[in-house]
Amino acid sequence: MSAEAIAQAAGGTLAPYLRRYASPAQLGIKINAYRGFEVEGLAQALRTPDLVDSPVESVMVGDSYFMTHLGRSTTVMTGRAEQEHALDTLVGLVAEVRGPLDKEFPPARRPFLLADLPDGATRDADAAVAAAARFAAAGADAVKVEVADEGGMRCVEAVAADGHPTVAHLGYTPQCTALARYGDGVDAAADLFALARRARDAGACALVVEMVSEPVNQALSRPHPEGLPVYSVFSGRARWGGQSLNLWDAVVRRAGAGRYFPPTPCIDVSDVSVAYTPELIAERMRELIRLTLAGWFPLSPRTALAHRDCVRIAETDPWITP
Repeated sequence: MSAEAIAQAAGGTLAPYLRRYASPAQLGIKINAYRGFEVEGLAQALRTPDLVDSPVESVMVGDSYFMTHLGRSTTVMTGRAEQEHALDTLVGLVAEVRGPLDKEFPPARRPFLLADLPDGATRDADAAVAAAARFAAAGADAVKVEVADEGGMRCVEAVAADGHPTVAHLGYTPQCTALARYGDGVDAAADLFALARRARDAGACALVVEMVSEPVNQALSRPHPEGLPVYSVFSGRARWGGQSLNLWDAVVRRAGAGRYFPPTPCIDVSDVSVAYTPELIAERMRELIRLTLAGWFPLSPRTALAHRDCVRIAETDPWITP
């Protein structure tokens, strides 16, 4: 089954947006954006003549909002009340973003709206289904679930079975696992490939992979009749893979060093209240998207893999059980 057919089987919502599968050489882009005025800035950028046909397929309202805009150090919530507040907040942001997404983008070029299930929303399958339904009612076209264990996989299966196109987030999952490079060994790569197959079989229609070894990202992203579309984060570059970009990170400087973050920021957090405008967002996103399409961003991460291990991973078919 092709990636587009898998998307169709998940409800048909995503298939029209996965444009790179008509031309596998084209990079697909997912952009994290959180507020309506940010989407307005993104739309301005994508009306630039050389970017009109750029393959921006998705806008995601992610729980990274709590770190970018609210200054938290983590997306992990403390206690049930804070988890419920996080879900309420993201549902509200999805509703806010839906309006300008529909207004600013013509139907044929409109990215699908992806909602991120926050910490607590995947404590069990019933909670995940209820959260996904709230996001869908607010205007989301699909939802993303972090998968670090069997519980996360059950959530993917339940949400997909309930009719919501579901993206599985593998590798480093900020709500669940330690910050590390995943799949950075032959056995670890095999484990990630097995998890990707399980996510596909559970009903996922796409993957986000974060902090995975670049050879793993490249193997998962190769066009494959049994594969899924992949968007990568801090996982280097893949010839046929999708890339996730963060709009805030394109504009606002980090407090510390960030070798693998975008090179485009131009304002400090202290300037956001007066300088973080749709016009500046459009300017910086034009630059970052151009760098991405040209292959200058992202950088390839360091790896512990020896050359022979990279070759073994490259020769592996990740979508077929060994």
